[in-house]
Amino acid sequence: MRGVLAGAVLALTPVFALTPVFALTPGAATAQTDASDAAIDARIRASAEAAESLQGPLDGAWTLVSAAGGEIFAFQIVDKPGGQGPLEGVWRDLRRAPTPGDIGVIATLIRGSDTLTIGFVAKPGQPPVDIELKSGADGRWTGELREAGESTQVSLRRG
Repeated sequence: MRGVLAGAVLALTPVFALTPVFALTPGAATAQTDASDAAIDARIRASAEAAESLQGPLDGAWTLVSAAGGEIFAFQIVDKPGGQGPLEGVWRDLRRAPTPGDIGVIATLIRGSDTLTIGFVAKPGQPPVDIELKSGADGRWTGELREAGESTQVSLRRG
């Protein structure tokens, strides 16, 4: 029996040689893991920022809000690198619970030197929603939403 046990120990010796040795100091493994996690998080953040820097200035998520601060529409805009090509986007009505038909493709999305025009049909058979925005000296987009015969003062914010 001893011969079998000795053989088993010798057979496992290479496995033990490859097994990492961990410090017995309390918290040492946690500190190493935290440092690794922080490095990974920093790398992901840097990669995301680098990718975002390649897009145009209007690229990303935007929210149209009323003068009173109520959220009206969410937009996801694609502004290709350089910010000079045609814009593309989708919209969602934030005033209603998510249901079929409250999202869609933006039909008109035109960028001027300091203007942005957004247009789409929110409901089939109804007049289109028209939004005319102007960029202020502070970089904020403000303007007017025309929907169902009514006009509302609005601003466009990131996110």
